[in-house]
This record gives sequence, structure tokens and C-alpha cells, in this order.
Amino acid sequence: MSIYRYTVVIGVAGMLCGLATRPAYAQAPPGAESKGKTSATAAAASADQEDDAAAKALRSLYVPDGLTSDQAVQRIVATSPDIERTQALVKEAKGGALQAMSGLVPRLELIGRYSRLSPVDNPTFEVPGLGSLTFPSLTQQFASDATLIYSFTQSLAESMPAYRAAKKNKIAARYQIEAENNNVAFDARQAYYEYARAEAGLAVANFALEAAVSQRKETEALVEAGSAARVDLMRVQAQEEAARVAVEQANLGVEVATRSLQALMHTEALPSLGEDLSEPVTGFPTETEKTLQERAYRNRPDLLALRTYIDATTHQLKSANGGRLPDFLVRASAEYSNPNLRVIPQEKRFVGTWEVGAVVRWAPNDTVNAQGRSRQLQGALQRAYADVDSLEIAVRVEVAQGYHGMLAAQAAMQSARLGLNASREGYRVTREQLQAGIVNTTTLLQAQSELIRAQVDVVDSAIGLRVAKAQLRRAIGETP
Repeated sequence: MSIYRYTVVIGVAGMLCGLATRPAYAQAPPGAESKGKTSATAAAASADQEDDAAAKALRSLYVPDGLTSDQAVQRIVATSPDIERTQALVKEAKGGALQAMSGLVPRLELIGRYSRLSPVDNPTFEVPGLGSLTFPSLTQQFASDATLIYSFTQSLAESMPAYRAAKKNKIAARYQIEAENNNVAFDARQAYYEYARAEAGLAVANFALEAAVSQRKETEALVEAGSAARVDLMRVQAQEEAARVAVEQANLGVEVATRSLQALMHTEALPSLGEDLSEPVTGFPTETEKTLQERAYRNRPDLLALRTYIDATTHQLKSANGGRLPDFLVRASAEYSNPNLRVIPQEKRFVGTWEVGAVVRWAPNDTVNAQGRSRQLQGALQRAYADVDSLEIAVRVEVAQGYHGMLAAQAAMQSARLGLNASREGYRVTREQLQAGIVNTTTLLQAQSELIRAQVDVVDSAIGLRVAKAQLRRAIGETP
């Protein structure tokens, strides 16, 4: 936190507490009582002319051109390994679709072959009128084959459902990417606001320490003047030490929140709060809880991904069942070889021949294998239906939590502001009572602690309201 920023926070917090630099006397010296009352009255009048104190305290954390929550979300989403890993599912689905598509077209095999043949002794035939006839024995063959095979069973009963399943898997992968994007965006926004909460907590802790040091110095002067008991000084010193511990704890919280945000953003740069937390929070869904649940059932990308996966598994099951059928295929081939073994007598020259045929084949092992695959997919389909039911229950709970969390956060914000006003007034009255000798320093310290807690409540409720908004939007399937 810069010196300027720290000075602003301390100045605003000083205005909140109304401490300024006015000394607090257990027994006011001559003339000091009227001066203290005049100063308190002036401070109260000045406070009435200022903006809302809670808004000023929140606004004091704002750094121009600093990091906003939207910017943090964009950077974290862009560099998240979780999203990158999920995007690999699309490539896998595209590969599956390409693989299934290969079974929809005829299979073409091209072969080039050279063979060395063993010599044989061909007999000599005596042909009347022609004399002796001997067939040559050729020992080398050069051949090229082109074969085209189309399996109707594999194409229509197996590859077509498999291709449809792969297309569905690609759609499901895109839904999964969207769901992961929403999860990462929510985690990013939550990390940003946790950092804001830690910074605000540190500002309040530093102010509490500043106030405790000022109170201790005042009490030391009173003890030296004999106007206060030493036990009051001991209480104030204990309060100061507790404030120092709170500052160290707040520093720890800032360091942890900073490292967490830096890790998510993949940067070593120190973040700064470029979002004005005093601004009102808008953009809350206005529908009823039931309407939001129905909206979540329709739009949640993780639910849509599971339902699409069910469709894909159904097509895979059809493909597995198709593997149990006998295979019917047609085959055509052409051969261009030297010598061509179909030519008699053999000659050292290239001759082309062709062949066309139809085949029906069936292997019991393939049927058993397809049956086993079918049962596996039936189990996967049953689990997928159960997963959809479980996720719908979880979505219903998340929507309820987000909806009522939003209402609770709005109520907490109003209550915190009222509590801060009440604590400020209570602290002012307690100081006046201390100056009049009606109460002791312990009562003033209690009022000061209540005021500090009220400041923390205002900051916490402002951040909690933003987190509740992000949680509800994520629950209904929107990007937080």
C-alpha cells in the first residue's frame, strides 16, 4: 500500500471515529471541558456535511487505473490451465468424429508387390499336330493391386451411430468448457474480493493501532498529571499491543491473498484495487427462486453437458449393438501384374485383371465382444442418468444458497451501515461522557472497539454482496 493511500485510509478512518487529535481526559483540566465540547460539536457538524462515512472508507481503497475484478477475471480465465485442459476434450471429440467417419466410406487398399518365385519343372505335353509344348517357369513377379471394400453392417449399424456419438461428445465438450469457464471466473472474482477484504482489514487494523497509540499517549499524560489511575494506562497499553498483533495478522492476510491472486493471474506484479467498493451493486437477477431454478435447469452448462453425454452414450450403445450382426460387404479389386498368374501360359508382360464379389461373414467372438461392450455402455448410461439427478439436486441447492445469500448480503449491507452510524454516535457520546467524568477509559475503549468492528462489518458486507452476486449468477448458469 502506497504512503498516499495509507494516509487517505487513516484520514478517512479518523473522520469515521471522530478522534482527530482531541485529547480525552478522565478529569478535564480547567477550561478544557468547554473546549472539548466545542470541538466535539464542530466535528459532529462537519461529519453531517460529509458524504456517507462508510462509502468514504470503502472509496479510500480505490486506486485509479488499478486492477478491477473484471480485468482479474479476464486474465485468470485466459491463463487458466483448467480451461486449457478442458479444451482438449474438443480435440478428442473431433478425433473421434473423424475416426467414426472413416467407417462410413468404402475402404480402399492400394498394394505394390514384388515376388521372387521358386523355379518349377513344368512337364512337356505332346500335342498331336503341334508337337511338343512346354510352359515356361517364371521366377519374378511385379504386381499392383487396388481393392475397394464397403461393409454395409459396419457403416450403417456401427459407424453411423458412432459418428453421431462423436458429434454429441463435441457439443458436450463445449458445454464443459463453458462450465469450467464459469467456475474459473467465480474463483477469480472471489480471489479478487478476498484480496480487497484483506486490504480493507489491514487499513482498519492500522487505524486501530494509530488510535491505540494516540490513546496510550493521552493516558500517559493523564497518569503523570494524576488525573487517571495507572490501571487505566495498563488497559490502554494492552489494547495497543492487541492492535499491533491485529496489524501483523492483517499483513499476513494481505500477503496470502496477494500470492493467491498473483498465482491465479500467473504474474509477479503486485495487484492494486481499481474498483470502487463504495459504488452500489447492480445487476442482480430479479426473478423468484423457483424461476431461477428453472432457468438454471435450462441453462447450466454442466447440466447440458451431462444431458448431451447421455445422448452420445445412447448412440454408442446402438453402435455396440450393431457389432453383434453378421457383416455383409461388397468387394471389388483390380490387379496389374507381370506375369499375371491368371494368364496361361505365363508371359513376361503386364496384364490387368479385375474381380467383383459379395461376402457375408460372422464371427461368434465378435458378437460376444459387442455384447460385452453393450453392457458396459448400459452401465455408463445408468450412471449418467443418476449423475444428472444428483447434479439437478446440487443445482437446486446452489440456486437456493445464491438467492437467499443475496438477500442476506443485502440485509447485512443495510444493517452494517446502520450499525456504523450507531457506533459513531455511541463513540461520540462516550467521549463526551469521559470528558465529563461520567465513564472511565475502559468504557471508551469498548466504544472504540465497537466502532472498529462496525467499520469492518461495512467493508465485509460490501464485499460479501459482490461475492453473493457472483455466486448466484454462477448458480443459474451465467458467467460471474
